[in-house]
Amino acid sequence: MTNESHEYQVVLEFHGDDAENFDRVIALEMKLEVELLSGEVDGHDVGGGIVNIFIDTRDPKRCFEEAMQIINDMEPKPVEAGYRDFEDEDYIRLLPANDLTPFELK
Repeated sequence: MTNESHEYQVVLEFHGDDAENFDRVIALEMKLEVELLSGEVDGHDVGGGIVNIFIDTRDPKRCFEEAMQIINDMEPKPVEAGYRDFEDEDYIRLLPANDLTPFELK
């Protein structure tokens, strides 16, 4: 259960940091910046074969669901996702949904 008075960080993780894939992830990020209502895109990082998009929100589960709907018809798809309260170090996994291992920022 999330606390609406707290701020959370949602992370969408994409595999592949080659130039072509990076450009596609940036296109996703730009679409989210325009269309996402339940959160605010806070940038990205790239390296080690991974591209992450960071989103600040008060409702991480709703934000994740909305983000996935917005990018549903685009590629690539995030392979992992998680969120954390800004006051905490540990992330809670959102994707894959049935994976019980902790989400770790890469």
